[in-house]
Amino acid sequence: MNHVSNLDVPNILEKVVSTKPLIYHMTNMVAMAEQAHLTLAMGASPVMSNEPRQVEDFVASANAILINTGTLSKETMNAFFIAAACAKKMDKPAVLDPVGYGATTLLCSLVGELLSTHAFSIIKGNSAEISLLAGEKAEIKGVDAVSSPKTAQAVRTVASKYDCIAAATGAIDFVSDGTKVYSLESGHEWLTKISGSGCWVGTLMAACASVVDPLPAAMAALSLMGAASEEAAKRSKGPGTFRINMFDVVYEITSNPHNFKFPEWKILEEE
Repeated sequence: MNHVSNLDVPNILEKVVSTKPLIYHMTNMVAMAEQAHLTLAMGASPVMSNEPRQVEDFVASANAILINTGTLSKETMNAFFIAAACAKKMDKPAVLDPVGYGATTLLCSLVGELLSTHAFSIIKGNSAEISLLAGEKAEIKGVDAVSSPKTAQAVRTVASKYDCIAAATGAIDFVSDGTKVYSLESGHEWLTKISGSGCWVGTLMAACASVVDPLPAAMAALSLMGAASEEAAKRSKGPGTFRINMFDVVYEITSNPHNFKFPEWKILEEE
């Protein structure tokens, strides 16, 4: 198993801060406010709207788009498809976070139709969501992963099938371009004790994708999440203070990224 040596996370984060990209979020009601806070903390700028009549204008002005399927309505689903079409037409980097995929028939149908647009440069989900997208066995409870025994294989399958970068989060994160699979073991267990932490990763990926190619963007975002959560946990008494400290630490890291040590990615041997 080889270490990845050419991923320059500090340089990517410096580009985000220096360009202050506009990240258009179409996201869920649970995490929306904190995703906006996180975007600002990392040096980018957020805009949030699921109103179909605003979509084209926001996609045109944004540097990257994030679609998160956590809470749905007919209006929101309509807006998703307008955004996907506009992002593809305007060649804007777009991230799909298929929150809850596998939990309901509606979500499975919606995500499948969104993926058929081929508008997304990154598909990011938890281990169960990505495994189910790949046709592997997995168990999901609401929007939380319960089990997914073949995540590394699944992430390669999803990336290859949809010609994009696929990322699966969990105790071990996996990212693939459809050929190689990369793994990262970092983070803290308190990420599973707060709502929306997976949605935060989508925000970080979209921000990074606005300044670099999708593969390093996905990997840099997960490196930042891992480093920030480990540092925030040291300063916290439990999940509540951990949540607040995450924003401070993300701000500190992105303000001076060369002062922090980021966890190392590994290249998995092909099966």
